[in-house]
Amino acid sequence: MTERGQELAATADQQIAELIDLLVALDQAALDRPCPGREKLGDGTIAAAARHTADNYQRIAGFVQTSDHMSAGHQPQGGGHRMPRFLRALGHGPQDHAERGHGAGRHDDQYTAVTTDPAAVVEALTAARDALGRIAELTDSQLDQIPPKDVFRFCDGQRTLEQVLAALLKHQAHQVDALTTAVA
Repeated sequence: MTERGQELAATADQQIAELIDLLVALDQAALDRPCPGREKLGDGTIAAAARHTADNYQRIAGFVQTSDHMSAGHQPQGGGHRMPRFLRALGHGPQDHAERGHGAGRHDDQYTAVTTDPAAVVEALTAARDALGRIAELTDSQLDQIPPKDVFRFCDGQRTLEQVLAALLKHQAHQVDALTTAVA
């Protein structure tokens, strides 16, 4: 365990706790309201933004759970790009990020107030929160690794795992802030 990992884990924990507290206080009418700044995400509602944010936390948790498999020994020789099988299975290739840009993507149509069950979103957030607690267990050498370019969002072949996780959590903080503002 490192202090750096513990700080990242605490950030994720705080964000998810804030989002859970926000969601459990909402009724269906509030979930159906628009989420300003997130209009292109699914149907643009608070429910859609909340579900998308929860899904992102789950994707980040999956990335963290496999981050120890991305050491220099697992990176391709000669500067080529080889995506780990687990990320291909999750659909996290460079082409997927291009397709998803600015709210336009294959999975956005699943994000609607009608198809979002707030209890299921809270359950997903709780599971992601537990899984993201593993960040605290990452060693300094793991946090200093450089994930291969395009293996996950913010992975550019230059940022360390710690920097990638910090950027992901900063992005998620913006999502939580947008939801908090929309509810207010």
